[in-house]
Amino acid sequence: MPFNFENFINNSRSKLEYNKEIVGLNEFLSSLEFSYFSKVKLKSKSITSNGINLVLELDCNLDLMELFSHFNTGRWGNNHKNQAPLHHGLEILNLKNKHVIDIDELTISLNDTNIVVKRIYDKSIPTQFNNILKQIACNYVFLTKGLTQKPYEIFVPIFEDNLENAENSDSLLDFAPKSYLEFWGIYLDKDDEASIYDVMRTTYVSGDLEFLTE
Repeated sequence: MPFNFENFINNSRSKLEYNKEIVGLNEFLSSLEFSYFSKVKLKSKSITSNGINLVLELDCNLDLMELFSHFNTGRWGNNHKNQAPLHHGLEILNLKNKHVIDIDELTISLNDTNIVVKRIYDKSIPTQFNNILKQIACNYVFLTKGLTQKPYEIFVPIFEDNLENAENSDSLLDFAPKSYLEFWGIYLDKDDEASIYDVMRTTYVSGDLEFLTE
């Protein structure tokens, strides 16, 4: 294929534009701090052919059960709109920029627990954020083994490259998560290793997990 100088210049300009500041980023982060009572950190941003992906951390001075209580009563994560503040804020941020901006990973750092949510499709985190929290709350009794243990890290979801020697390996190892209601990785306070939690079956399944925080 002959070298096309014009395409080269246009592509180079496009890549350079990615390196500019994201318009409205500080306002976006401030809106999250207000809605989620958190200090919000932009841990990193990465450039892809589809746009810019953000890795965010919400440092929130609450315990997990306190968060559930405030979330359930609408005092936490509620902007009195039909969308979660995260979703609404990201839509406004995208309107201000030429390139598509998405969230690749979001960590909620609480006093007793870290919740790490990974993107599984475009805009999956902002559109499913409220539902993820609701599902963690609904599954809390089961994932704490009848309130006998406490989770200190929850990974939603886990991916095939985190799984080793898992129960039903033919089905688990072939899966690429299509929703957040499949398998989670849980670190419990009385266990040395992470466990695989089957959300649909509300039970743990045997198997080994690669180190999830790499």
